[in-house]
Amino acid sequence: MHLLERYRSAFIIGGVISMLCGLSASVQAVTINFSATLIEGTCSFSLDKSTLDLGALQQAQLTPSSLLAAQPFVLSVRDCSVVGNSQLPVVNVTGTGVTQDGKWLFRASSSTATNVGVMLVKTNVPPAFSDTEVKNNDDIPLANRGTAPVDQDLTFYAGLTCGIASCASVTPGTLTAPILFQLAYR
Repeated sequence: MHLLERYRSAFIIGGVISMLCGLSASVQAVTINFSATLIEGTCSFSLDKSTLDLGALQQAQLTPSSLLAAQPFVLSVRDCSVVGNSQLPVVNVTGTGVTQDGKWLFRASSSTATNVGVMLVKTNVPPAFSDTEVKNNDDIPLANRGTAPVDQDLTFYAGLTCGIASCASVTPGTLTAPILFQLAYR
């Protein structure tokens, strides 16, 4: 009796295996490829001026701890889309320059005037030299984390300065300072 049980178990197992083998021979494989494009949210940026002329100043007008010819301009932020739950939408500000007397001054390497640069301040009123300047690679938040920014206008002022101790060694010439504003998520 015991032997009969073994044969019956072997027969059932053998039948299941041959059934599975028969199934695998008739199964066909099909592949599906998935694709997606992941994009960050977006905003439209525009400036009310494409060039900000700070005028022609005489070297003697530059005095320590002063900001001369400060002119306002407006960065308009419009039509922003929703961002991910954990992302902070910011305006990232970049441009070449130098740290002079503890202040970041934007200036292109092609500028011929020395020891002078453009100090950029985010403010709605004319700034003073003592105000906190915008530095290269600074982020200016546009909304709370995970929130789409509302339409807004950001006012900046740009003015000329020679810092504190460098004014005596300013040499005249041309000064240019390209500054880039771009949307980023942190």
